[in-house]
Amino acid sequence: MKSLKKLIAVVLTFALVFSAMAVGFAATTPFTDVKDDAPYASAVARLYALNITNGNTDGTYGVDQPVTRAMMVVFVNRLSGYRNLAEAAKNDAPAFSDVSKNYWAVGDINLAAKLGLTHGVGNGKFNPEGKVTYAQALGFMLNALGYKDLSWPYGVLAKAQDLGLAVVSDIGLNDVINRGQLALIMDKALDQEVVKYYDENGNPVLGDKLISKITDTTDYLIVATPDVDSSVADGKVLVQEVASTSTTGVRSFKTATTIDAGDIDFNQYLGKVVTIYTAKNGDEPLAVDVVTTDYTFTANNDNNVANAVYDEDGNYIELSSKTPIVYNGVKTTLGADGVVIYDGANVTLTDTDNDGTYDYAVVTNAFKYGPLTVESDVSASDAYIKTNGVSLQVSGGSIDKVVVTGSVSKLSDIETGDVVYYAVSADGSKVTLFVIRDSITGEVTKVAQASDGTYTVTIDGEDYEVSGNYTPQVGDEGTFALDKDGKIAGFIGVTATENYAIVLGIDDDSSANPQIKLFTSEGKTVIYPYDTSGDIPAVGDLISYSLDSDNTVTDITVYGNKNDSPNDWGYDSDTYVLADAYYLDSSTVVFNVYDDDYTVVDVSDITVDSLNVVAMAKDDYGNVEALVIDEASLSESEEASVLYGIVTDYSTVKTSDGTYYKITVLANNAEQTFTTTTDVAKPVKSTETSVTVYRISLNSDNKVRELTPLTDTDTVSGTVTDYSSKGIKIDNQAYALNSDVTVVKYDTVNDEYYVVGLNSLTPDQSRVTAYKDDNNRIAFIVVE
Repeated sequence: MKSLKKLIAVVLTFALVFSAMAVGFAATTPFTDVKDDAPYASAVARLYALNITNGNTDGTYGVDQPVTRAMMVVFVNRLSGYRNLAEAAKNDAPAFSDVSKNYWAVGDINLAAKLGLTHGVGNGKFNPEGKVTYAQALGFMLNALGYKDLSWPYGVLAKAQDLGLAVVSDIGLNDVINRGQLALIMDKALDQEVVKYYDENGNPVLGDKLISKITDTTDYLIVATPDVDSSVADGKVLVQEVASTSTTGVRSFKTATTIDAGDIDFNQYLGKVVTIYTAKNGDEPLAVDVVTTDYTFTANNDNNVANAVYDEDGNYIELSSKTPIVYNGVKTTLGADGVVIYDGANVTLTDTDNDGTYDYAVVTNAFKYGPLTVESDVSASDAYIKTNGVSLQVSGGSIDKVVVTGSVSKLSDIETGDVVYYAVSADGSKVTLFVIRDSITGEVTKVAQASDGTYTVTIDGEDYEVSGNYTPQVGDEGTFALDKDGKIAGFIGVTATENYAIVLGIDDDSSANPQIKLFTSEGKTVIYPYDTSGDIPAVGDLISYSLDSDNTVTDITVYGNKNDSPNDWGYDSDTYVLADAYYLDSSTVVFNVYDDDYTVVDVSDITVDSLNVVAMAKDDYGNVEALVIDEASLSESEEASVLYGIVTDYSTVKTSDGTYYKITVLANNAEQTFTTTTDVAKPVKSTETSVTVYRISLNSDNKVRELTPLTDTDTVSGTVTDYSSKGIKIDNQAYALNSDVTVVKYDTVNDEYYVVGLNSLTPDQSRVTAYKDDNNRIAFIVVE
């Protein structure tokens, strides 16, 4: 559990409100040998953006290509901003005897020699094609950063390690380095400060970062991102450029404007003054340095006072009500409705203009609710999460984004027994859920209550404070859900599953071995003995019940009867809210009893805007466990579609769930099989001398609800004289065709009908019997 607490602490600090924050530069490059997920990809991308490398002429970067000494000095000169000087040095006499005047890197080698970045390999030679080792590459980088007189090799290696340059782990110090590995080192070197000079004690005095030599820099206040302000366009960031800084250090800012965000995640810089590095004459940010310092703390706001900030000692911090604040992921002002910096929230205050007062705030983890224990598994379509306290809305209304963090990352992963914390932005558009999946099992052997009402329980010899909506009792045994601080948030316990059903029949309670017939939430009809010592339901009642070890129905509770007067209530199918007061979710059992045809309906299939409700089982918070509706639009008995065809097979299937019937037909130009729970008239298989075409009625579940034989009045016989895809002439009489017209012919060899299609018809030769649909169009044709 300790390791989990450490994980929780990290997640809460960095990842609650803003989904994953980008680390490093984006990995996209034009090089064919650099995959986006390669460890060196982001480094190569930044080097390319800075014009440090343009790759090889074949479109590759040369990831596995060994680095030569000539390549090394070219890279060092470019990192140092000396590309133009190297070009000029081409015209100088070669500094080394083994480098010709026409050698591709002669200018860079000459410049490196003049600047003291290299002294060659001795005897006046440079060995331009010699391979560079890992240790030598680190030495070149340290030279570029201005470090001098480091002992070889350990002084070089120690300094490189101190600066974070020794980032290649899969190579020996004397192994040859390749261009992919070198990219990692150069990328790290860009963010290091360059030595300006050494003081009288020999200590390096540092100046600007190496990257500043090859970029333009501008200081900005980061005002908003698209994630916190919908008015900011995607790919942009709202900023105010620093206009001036007074002699006392107070900054003034220009009017707010947007700039390209590039591949930098500016969420982490909200409210901060930063230095942004861009390529020379470019707009895309390549690196960011923070200029301002922040005051970060955990709010101590016991009374959860709205529109006020209290530090970790409970001291009130005076801020203007107009202070910009990013509250639970959305930008607003401190004085806006809905801003409550709840006790335990993480607060960061920034003095952006350096005048001694805070004028920007970022508040995360301001949990309106929690810890709460989830009472049923959550699906992606749920509008509310059932907990042991309030129902948490996660869809509908003003909500347009839900962020799930902690032990899981999406709504559908939240399970019964998870502990959740619920944060919402001031405008209600963004919900953040922090989920903890940690628990203990055992029995409560001791309960103590402090003067402030806080409970402490002892479970298996360990003491736990109770934080959630749970009143402990000695003897409670089972599973206890823990919150983010390791406190008990809820008692899951060991409870029987509650079942719901509609009573179809019941013996009198005075009968010997009385039984009850139920239509269950699984859509099955079952018969059980029942316990007559409790409530005795009536036929049509919606009940909850338990089954004991003998499969006897016990603990019956009645919630209403299917014959009660219906309530015509409004229903929001997007949020699963009924009558603005009752909350359905994916676990709600919905019985439809329209026309006494009992069915179980999935909540996700209910798309109407009102429901006729006749009975309901709900908890004290309005969460609906079971519902009985009388709704024609959802009844399986309603006709949804019609086919016209002949029956080729029919069978009865008996299972433990009951009896159903399977029918195989030729219709819609194909052989199709349907099932039905209704015992429709058993048709006789069609033969060459006896064929019956049926009107086949299907319900919304594609089950057969009725078979009706077509009569002679629905039939036309004769010779085809003409036809098209839209119509047919039989004995020169024109008839429109059903768009799904089926044409069949009898196979005397295999003794069966088969589909042949319209193209099988030959005008003035083919004799047919054609059958009309409800609209007098020809829907089925039998070729003689």
